[in-house]
Amino acid sequence: MEKNSIFRGITRNILILGFVSLFTDLSSQMVFPLIPLFLTTALGAGAYAVGVVEGAAETTASLLKVVSGYWSDKIRKRKPFVLFAYSLSSLTKPLFAFANVWLFVLFIRVIERIGKGLRTAPRDAIVAESADERVRGKAYGFHRAMDGIGSVMGAVLAFLLLPVAGYRNIFLFAFIPAVIAVSIILLVREKRTDTKKEKRTPSL
Repeated sequence: MEKNSIFRGITRNILILGFVSLFTDLSSQMVFPLIPLFLTTALGAGAYAVGVVEGAAETTASLLKVVSGYWSDKIRKRKPFVLFAYSLSSLTKPLFAFANVWLFVLFIRVIERIGKGLRTAPRDAIVAESADERVRGKAYGFHRAMDGIGSVMGAVLAFLLLPVAGYRNIFLFAFIPAVIAVSIILLVREKRTDTKKEKRTPSL
């Protein structure tokens, strides 16, 4: 019997980061799909406020992906970026429960997306460094699959809880999987880079 498996080549780090993404997206999808409704029904904000909040959030995340990739490459440490960024995003989740005006939601949403922007590039770099070249596509595919599973679970959970718990309680509950995700990151073992070899490169 052949030992080939769909999980062959999925290393410890890739597995860990997969579960980090699962719990993070579970937490996020318990919150973010509800934000437009929360803004309009609970806070009485208009469509303009919803557009500003979501537009500012996604723009922030996109711009910071380049910055985080550059700095994590420069200092050759990716895990600290990933840990800080996931922690930042996680800490914002329960704060939505205390929002009374849409500007506070805007502030929290931007802070959360700062975490998203800072973590994406260094996290993907760890996945790449942890996978053999021959299975790198599988590694990214596994990571995205765990991402998707977490998203579906979070959305379904939010849908089921909304009638009985309400917006604010769901935002508080979302903190639990977020904390689990951050805790799992501590298990990641970052590969050491040999900086001495680079320093010895002869000049022409």
